[in-house]
Amino acid sequence: MSHLQKKIIRSEADFDALADAWRKLEAQVADLLPFQTYDWNRVWWTHFAQRSGWRKDELLICALFSGQDLVAVLPLTNIHIGTHYFYLYRYVRPFGADPNLTELRLPLSLPQYRERVLRCWEEISSEELFGLTEFQLVQDAESAQHFLQNNHALHPLSSRPIPNFILHLGTDWDSFKSQLKRNIKESLRRCYNSLKRDQLEPEFCVLQGREQILPLLPLFYQLHGMRAAASDTIQHPDYFAAPRHQALLQGLLNSPFSERCLLLALKLNGKIVALRLAFRMEQQVYLYYSGYDLNYGQYSVMTTLVAETIQWAIRCGIPAINLSVGEDVSKTRWGPEQVDYLEFHCVKNSPWRRLVAEQIYRLKQWRKTRQNKLTLQSMGIAG
Repeated sequence: MSHLQKKIIRSEADFDALADAWRKLEAQVADLLPFQTYDWNRVWWTHFAQRSGWRKDELLICALFSGQDLVAVLPLTNIHIGTHYFYLYRYVRPFGADPNLTELRLPLSLPQYRERVLRCWEEISSEELFGLTEFQLVQDAESAQHFLQNNHALHPLSSRPIPNFILHLGTDWDSFKSQLKRNIKESLRRCYNSLKRDQLEPEFCVLQGREQILPLLPLFYQLHGMRAAASDTIQHPDYFAAPRHQALLQGLLNSPFSERCLLLALKLNGKIVALRLAFRMEQQVYLYYSGYDLNYGQYSVMTTLVAETIQWAIRCGIPAINLSVGEDVSKTRWGPEQVDYLEFHCVKNSPWRRLVAEQIYRLKQWRKTRQNKLTLQSMGIAG
């Protein structure tokens, strides 16, 4: 790996100049995630970077080149609390610090360079001369654990497992369905039988790109809000209630990423009752947030929508569906492969930094817990 050249991107002009090389790298990564693309990261930086008061978010993108070819990129935000030249606290973390809009904040790398990406962290920490810097990184669990066990320059503060579920499809729906567990087979039978009984004709539609999706975004926001208000299923906030969160989707649709964007729709007798955003990647479809009309909840329309999505993907020759992160029965009952990632926080390994960082980390966790409780209470959910 000695032939690799590392370049640190600190200006937006250099960030923009990296676009072609970044997109070329994307095409070489079979398990590419939407959150690793240049367009996602560029739009995210536009809408979520903060520069106010004592806080300043700066670019710290680590790019690794082999000759003229980009082989790995680690998009980082360098957050200063204090002044530019004298900071009290610094937080270096991957792009995507948002309320679960960026679900996996992984570096983008060719497989053979993933260990070298992790070593960039030690190099970044060695540049710290004063003040306290907290580092955050997300990586596959095996690589992260190996890094933590063998790197003594950084002291780990905490770690959080992130399970991701990949559904491998095969070549035909009947074969796929025959391998499902009995409970999901029975659930599917009830879904379709209940529609037939009440004379509701299902129709599945796939919309792609800005021109097709944009007119239906208001309906998506409405149905997503209804889904968030549902009390008889797994509960989560309305992630797109905030204008800035909607602006992220709008920005993605206004970028070349638009061609990767899908809106999966289930109609009953011509009426849209369920929608799900998804992203068409190199070797998989990534299922993102959804929404449905609660008046049709008795028909388990989201289960039907996923089943129709699977059948469509098989017809298109798509080998896998990424059911997204987080362990819940709506994913695990399909029998997917579980891929484990690890998010960890660390500081430079010195006595005073360990002591101060642990106190700051506890304070941040208390604030986060309190904010989550207030959010749940505002939704009428006991926290």
